[in-house]
Order: sequence, then C-alpha cells, then structure tokens
Amino acid sequence: MLIGQPNRIGKLLYPLIVAVALATLSACSSGSSDSMGAAGAVAMPGPTGALEQSTITVEAVPTADEAGLYIASDLGYFAQEGLTVKIAPTGGGELAIPDLTGGKANLVAGNYVSFIQAQISRKADLRIIANGSLMQPGNQAVYVLPGSKIKTVADLASHRGGHKAKIGVNTLNNIGQLLIGSLLQDQGYALSDVSLTPPAGKGNPFALLLSELAGGQIDAAWLPEPFATIAQQSLGAVKLADFDQGSMENFPIGTYIGTAQWVTSHPNTIAAFLRALQKGQQKADTDRGQVESSLIKNTMLPNGMKQDQASQVAALMTLNSYPLIMDISTLQRVSDSMFQFNLEPGLSKPYTITSMIQWQPGTIGMSPPG
Repeated sequence: MLIGQPNRIGKLLYPLIVAVALATLSACSSGSSDSMGAAGAVAMPGPTGALEQSTITVEAVPTADEAGLYIASDLGYFAQEGLTVKIAPTGGGELAIPDLTGGKANLVAGNYVSFIQAQISRKADLRIIANGSLMQPGNQAVYVLPGSKIKTVADLASHRGGHKAKIGVNTLNNIGQLLIGSLLQDQGYALSDVSLTPPAGKGNPFALLLSELAGGQIDAAWLPEPFATIAQQSLGAVKLADFDQGSMENFPIGTYIGTAQWVTSHPNTIAAFLRALQKGQQKADTDRGQVESSLIKNTMLPNGMKQDQASQVAALMTLNSYPLIMDISTLQRVSDSMFQFNLEPGLSKPYTITSMIQWQPGTIGMSPPG
C-alpha cells in the first residue's frame, strides 16, 4: 500500500495527491506494446536540409502519454538531430492552444478531442504530425469506493431512488465523455442515464475527484493513471469497468500538433523532431525501465514527489502503447465518437480528420502531398 488506510484519505495522502496532481494534469494512458508500436517501425526520413529552427518549445501534459517525448529528450535523440527541445508542462491540450497561436509554443502534446474541437470552431488552424499514444487495458476506468452499492455498469445506470449516479470527470465535453458514453452504450445504456459531474473548487481536477469520491460527493469517478493506482492503494477503490473494451479498444488518446502555419513553414525541423520522437516511442514500447525512469524524472520529482513515492507509483502503473505511424482510420475513430456523443456541435456528419493531418512518412490511409 502506498500510503494511508484503504477506507479514508488520511493526512499523509493529501501531500501525495497534490504532488501527483502537479505532475499529472490530464488523462493518462497505460498498457502494453501494440502492433503499431515497435513491431511496426517505419523509416522516418523526411527532408534532411538545414533546420529552419534549431530550438523549439513543446508543451506537454506531463503524463505517461508523453513517455516517448521524455525518453527522446533524456537519451539525446533530439540532440542527435541537431535539435534542442524545451519541454514545458501544460494542464491540458485546450489550455495550450493559445500558446500555440501566440507563438509561445511550437508544438503541443495532448488529447485529440480538444484539438479537433478547436479546429471545428475555428479557434485555431492546427495540424496533427504524430499519433502519440493508444489506450490499453488498465489505463483508464471507472472506480467506486469499497462497499459501494454500485457493483456493475447496470447499477451505475439504474437511477437508484430516482436519482442518476454522479460520475466525476475532469471537465465536461472532453474525452471522458467519450469514454463513459461508449461504455454505457456498449452495455445497452445511454449517457443520459448518468450525471457527469466536474469537481467543485480549484486545483487539479483528478486530485479533486479523489477527494470527492472519498467524501461521497460523487458515486463513481473516471480515473486515469496514476490517479487510478493512488485511489486503489489509498482508498481501496474498486474498478467498476475498464474503458479499453468494445468500441474504445486501443482508442487514440495522445497526439502531437502545431499550427498549420508553423508546421508547413518548418518541414526540416518537423522531420528532425519526428525522427527523434520515433526512437523515443520505440524505446517506450520496449523498455519499461526507461519509461519509469523518464516519467519519474520529468513528471514526478520536479513537482514535489519523493523518490520512493514516485518509484512506487511508476512501478504500479500500466504503460501506454506508443505507435510509430499515423493510421488515418484509427484516428478517424476519435472524430466519429465525438460526433456520436455531441462533441461536434453544428456538424451534420463526423469531421473528416484528414483535414487537419500533416502527412508524414509512415502515414497510412492518406496520400502524400503532390
């Protein structure tokens, strides 16, 4: 057990929640190697001319989704390409979009949903350059407290006492809504059968959800790693349902994106970044020890966690799948699901994701330009 007692949040739990909250500001992913990962390695030559920009800033949600990025930095893969990459933390993809459009960041690593919504609403003109992570078993799930009357998804959707079950989510109209909606639909229920509830107060939303779950303000919570592990170890939380099933199996979570203007005007820089990132992705898919080391170094220790706590959390987490290619049919699943669950308002059919993909070597299902 990490800390505390299984049925309460004690005074020792709060520092850990705060520390991990700082380090892990958005949905996390974890799992095992995927056929689109190391086994599907492809050459990423791209243009090899002089870099248009030798130092770039990448804002990233500091989670397991970005392990390939951190590894590429830690092992010198970017430096081998003549590229200096400054990695800055962000609380979520949607929060980083103004930094992209304002020039503070050159690239952002985050979840697809926020970026697609920004593109549809014309808040930004964005281009996807890489698929960062795919959801795997154990990565994200719905949790309840031990002793909860809710034992199954059917219980969750049963309107006990005439009241809808409250499921805690970090924000509304984001990837959590897709995951929960799909889980319910796959078992014959609808999103309208439950009440999605963002946390009250300020602070990291997943840390707040832990407190609200423990305090009974919500009936269940969507918890990605490492918050899922913390909830299980500290609260005795019980996994009600894993999201990596049915229509959400191997669902795309993380991506790398820039503005259309910057991406198209820096082809050599993008190619160098992707060559290094692919090495990092392949390492992440084959070397768990390196993933743990890079996540501890880049997402935990800098934000207040002690080495033993960070090591324990890293050891218990399941890992992502880190794809080395962009499969258009896989990425279109995100937009199709967004449309299904009313996250593409104003559209009469799902947004075609190829409209915002910058073709790269290894892209499947899309012709190269020209």
